Amino acid sequence: MAEMEPQKTEAKIIALNSPKEGAGKTTLTLNLALGWAGIQKRPVLIVPLDPLARQEHSFYLDIKKPVSVADILRTLGNANIAVVGGLLRGKVSMSQWGVGVLPLGNTRAQVASISPKILIPILSRLSQTFDIFLDVDSSFPMQAFSFDIADKIFWVSNATRTHLNSTVQLFNDYKEQRYPMERVSVICNQYDMPGSIPYEEVERFYNSLGRDIDVFLPWDEGIMAASNRKEVEIISNPQSEWIKGLRLVLAKIRDLAPAPKDWTASVTDDEFTQAAKEIWNPIVGAGAAGAHVESHVAVEEEGEAGRTKLSFWDDLKQKIHKDVVRTLEIERIVISDESTASAQTRKRVAAIVDDILQKQPNLQFSRDQRTRFASELLDEILGLGPLETLMRDPSVTEIMVNAFDKIFIEQKGKLTLTKYKFRNNEQVVQVIKRIVSPLGRRIDESVPLVDARLKDGSRVNAIIAPLAVSGPTLTIRRFSQKPFGPEDYYRFGTISPECMEFLEKCVRIRKNIIVCGGTGTGKTTFLNALSGYIADDERIITVEDTAELRLQQPHWVSLESRPPNVEGKGQITIQDLVKNCLRMRPDRIVVGECRGGEALDMLQAMNTGHEGSLTTIHANTPRDGLSRLEAMCMQASADLPIFAIREMISSAVNMIVQLSRFSDGSRKVTYITEMHGQKDGEIQSTDLFRYVQTGVDENGKVQGVFAPTGNLPTFYRDFQAKGVPVPEEVFTKGAVKLGPNGEPDLSSMTNVPQPPAKPQ
Repeated sequence: MAEMEPQKTEAKIIALNSPKEGAGKTTLTLNLALGWAGIQKRPVLIVPLDPLARQEHSFYLDIKKPVSVADILRTLGNANIAVVGGLLRGKVSMSQWGVGVLPLGNTRAQVASISPKILIPILSRLSQTFDIFLDVDSSFPMQAFSFDIADKIFWVSNATRTHLNSTVQLFNDYKEQRYPMERVSVICNQYDMPGSIPYEEVERFYNSLGRDIDVFLPWDEGIMAASNRKEVEIISNPQSEWIKGLRLVLAKIRDLAPAPKDWTASVTDDEFTQAAKEIWNPIVGAGAAGAHVESHVAVEEEGEAGRTKLSFWDDLKQKIHKDVVRTLEIERIVISDESTASAQTRKRVAAIVDDILQKQPNLQFSRDQRTRFASELLDEILGLGPLETLMRDPSVTEIMVNAFDKIFIEQKGKLTLTKYKFRNNEQVVQVIKRIVSPLGRRIDESVPLVDARLKDGSRVNAIIAPLAVSGPTLTIRRFSQKPFGPEDYYRFGTISPECMEFLEKCVRIRKNIIVCGGTGTGKTTFLNALSGYIADDERIITVEDTAELRLQQPHWVSLESRPPNVEGKGQITIQDLVKNCLRMRPDRIVVGECRGGEALDMLQAMNTGHEGSLTTIHANTPRDGLSRLEAMCMQASADLPIFAIREMISSAVNMIVQLSRFSDGSRKVTYITEMHGQKDGEIQSTDLFRYVQTGVDENGKVQGVFAPTGNLPTFYRDFQAKGVPVPEEVFTKGAVKLGPNGEPDLSSMTNVPQPPAKPQ
């Protein structure tokens, strides 16, 4: 048969499926394809998605040995072709009625080797020329993808109990996977066959599933007789009652507007593109596959940058949101800010969203867009809106809402502006209330600032008008569900094994350690790691503003401060808790962060039998940390002279560990410094280890080494005396000399990495 030129009109793809075998689906497919070929100009192609390779269509179309998908792959696999589209069209086996058939394979083994990532690009290419009828076997494992690309899905059912029961289960599965159920039309075939359920009951059943029955096709003994004669009813008996009913289906196909083809819903973009390259490498991107890939990516890019012209997306979301709220009110399902929706509630709300979506007229959403839309709406109704996706990503360590349309995150140490946005300031405030209400906090004009902690340990700070002039602001500091251990820090390059082992032994011999660093340098996380070295038989009490520490020891008590209530009463400060924990018989006190007068109480505790205590403070260098510690002590007691405060600090604090954040987002221990007494009224300190930056590589990653300074700690003999000896070479091997201003002399180091030699 001469090859027909492709028409300019867009292809129609029709899928026929059924709940069980024996519904007459294959007979319907043949008759519809032949009827459709007779009333329009495009050639028609039947693709039987049949795992058994039964070849029924080719038998009735009188095609002796139809070319299969497996044959095409074998032919094209080694061909260097210039125009693959024409070759594919020429390969399709056509009948005398303008209907072709393309089976997957001629044997079950061949069919089993065909996957969606192979088949979908071929169908994408063929849709340039053919209208396609997919005869989907009910047991075919790949049947799902046919729903993604079909403009209409005809569900062929008999009026039997087994068909109806199977329909319920399958429809529920399809709805959960967010298939476009509004594209499903029901054909009740052989509805008056002897022994069938009354058609009124069948109609009520499908109405209860939200589907009308498009047509009832009568029982016709002639169809069976025609098939035995190798005849097709629409040709051999075009005036039968069954064919008259079938013409109603053809009219629906004629009036059907082609829907967007979701070619990549069942495979990834990479799989789709790779399969296209394998099949038609010379012109990838020039035909249907390339066009659909580009179209898919373009839609996604537009969706990410502007959510497919934000107005439509957001307007629809607000409209459906209101419909969902009305339905929830009717069903008396309460969603409040003070409670987290249960799994059952979430499932019910998801079902309501799906039902309302399917009732939207002419909704041109692919399954991927439908899934994303429903997910965003669910997050908005039951969760934290656009923040839910970020909260589910374990690599996001901080979320910062600067304005309703500017959401930044910290990921791998880098700050990035995300594509996510709130609709307006009101939605941001609503999400803030949803966060703080279950925690017993409130936020409004009278209390416009709140600090809180989520159930997963994340720290939340929110501030709204009138304090936040540019709009409500929200900051969520997230912490790893699994506390970082030494191996994690070695992998991140935060500290060297030698330095970490030294700190471990300092903790074990009960040295008082302060972790210093700027905001976001990882002080609390590192403090948590150091506290892991405390023995299990010691009683540890942690004191924090917002409980973030996650100690693993069994004898651990966690205390958390409390802000004042609305009347300004009931506040419990860190200082109050530090004083109280001295009465709780602690072996170690760990203060999450010293910010004020509690520093004095902490130092007194370190000096009165609570050696081995740990805390953090904000400071950029160890020397700055000492100055800030002095200021905090003076804040607690202005009567104390400075020399007395310095005496207290020098006798209480043994070590300062300084953390810094670098330009590439990495965090590193830059100083390990010992405090040892006073001289001329100044606290004496000695750097034991330094991180020496030697440069930046071509990817912007900071390069450097952790090096000792050659100084032994004054308490060096304590390690041996307490049974945890430290080799002296830890402090001397590869040592760096420090200049008059404390700057490292790189020329004195023997372990500085040298840049690679340039090629000649």
